[in-house]
This record gives sequence, C-alpha cells and structure tokens, in this order.
Amino acid sequence: MKKYLRNIFNFFFPKKDNFVSELIIILYYYSGYPFYLITKFFKKPYIGSYLFSDQESGRDRLNTINGIIKNIKKKKLNILEIGVYCGQNTINLYSNFKNIKVKHFCVDIFQSFELSSGNKTFQYKKIKTSLENKDVLNLFSHNINCLQKNNKNYKFFVKKMSSKFFFKSNKQNFDLIVIDASHKFKDVFNDIKSSIKFLNNNGIIIGDDYELEAKKTSLKKLEIDKNLDLQYSNKYKLMYHPGVTLAVKYIFNNLKTRNGIFAIQYKNKKFIDLFNKNSN
Repeated sequence: MKKYLRNIFNFFFPKKDNFVSELIIILYYYSGYPFYLITKFFKKPYIGSYLFSDQESGRDRLNTINGIIKNIKKKKLNILEIGVYCGQNTINLYSNFKNIKVKHFCVDIFQSFELSSGNKTFQYKKIKTSLENKDVLNLFSHNINCLQKNNKNYKFFVKKMSSKFFFKSNKQNFDLIVIDASHKFKDVFNDIKSSIKFLNNNGIIIGDDYELEAKKTSLKKLEIDKNLDLQYSNKYKLMYHPGVTLAVKYIFNNLKTRNGIFAIQYKNKKFIDLFNKNSN
C-alpha cells in the first residue's frame, strides 16, 4: 500500500518543494509520534514516519535487498553497514540472518550535514535537526538493544565514527557490505574502494541511493553536481544523487540500478553486476 501511495505522491510532486507537498509530508511526519511513544514504552523497535525513520518504506528497496541476500548460505556471517540512520535496514538485515551467528558492524558518525539546493525541504531540515539533538542516535540505540537482548548469536558493534577512520583500523573481512552514508562523490568513491579491500570471496556490496545510471546523463553534469546531495533530472523526472552515480561510474564504469540501488559480487577476483545478467 505504501508503495502505491508513494508512487502517486512522487508523480504529482516530483520536486517535493511546494506548499501542498510540504503540508502532506508534515502531517505524515507527526502522525507517527504516538506510535513512536508506544513502542518506546513497551521497549519494541520503532520504524515509522516520526523522525523519518521509515525512509525505505514505499520504495521497495528492502525487498530488492532481500532478493539479493536470500542466497547467502553461511553459518557465520560478517556484515558491515556504512550509514545506519535509525536502523531500518539494520532491522531488515537482522530479520534475514537472526538464526545464524552474525557480527554486524554499524558505522555512522550520527552528525548533521549541510543543506544543499536539492534538500532544503521540511524533511531534510527535520532530519538535520534530529541528528543534531541526538534523537536519531537514541532511536537507533533503542532499536538494536531491542533486537539484541534476546539473541546472543547476533552481535552488533556500533562504531560512532566516519567510515574513513573505521577502515583505517579495521581488521575484519566482510561477506556483506551495505553503503548508505554521505552521498558526496569523494565519500562514496572512498567508501566503495575501501569496502572492496575488505570483501571476502563471494562477498556482496550493496549501495543505496543509486537512482540514475551514468550512461543516462552527461559526465560533465555529474562533475558539476558531484558534491550535491540531491539533484533533479528533468529528462527522467526524478530526484537522484549525482555523487553516487559518478562514483559508480569511475569505479565500475556503469552498473544497473534497481529500485535505486546497485549490487555487485566479488567472485574469483571478478566483480559481477547482480542486476545485469550479461555480466555473469
């Protein structure tokens, strides 16, 4: 249901920067506050409209991720998540692997960001404020504490630092890495390059917010916009992240996008685009 509602909203308000769309988003945001209070009181995980903790809802990205990772069959698993926000995908990964032995590293600075030309809306301003006053960190901590209290085999390791500092001291290799942190070109580029170094054979890297393939837009435009968080494509009528698109272009030339994510597997010293059958 949320997927159809989101598609309708995106169709009528692709830029999300007018009065009507802002009002709808504000009402949606505060409608989740009672449920937030109830789940906190009963010590249950909360993912919903409040704090915009349900950013993936309606985009079908979690189902896409689940389709990728369903074939991972291991008794022990090392997971790295770069950028966790309130823990929506963290909870999703847990639900897929809660019955095996897992070390799940969660890396996030939990700090605010600069508003760019593409994200000066109520949603991004509220996210910025929620990061500044620690509401996001507190909800993330609450969520993983709820998950871990009854499962000793699934262990979370929260690293409140930048991915740059994490990789400098990291000694682990990973079977699954999910990248969803800063969307500026330099940061995404470094996150992907560093992740590659610590990926096991048959390991998978999944990158979020990859809505537009580089071959569908000009390299010159990507270079100009690479430090922007968001940009609007008039040709494709969607919001996309230029830095993510450009980083993927320079590292892998081009990857297929599905529901706004890319997925590669490192197999026998080769990278396979999991959304491109011709790459197998």
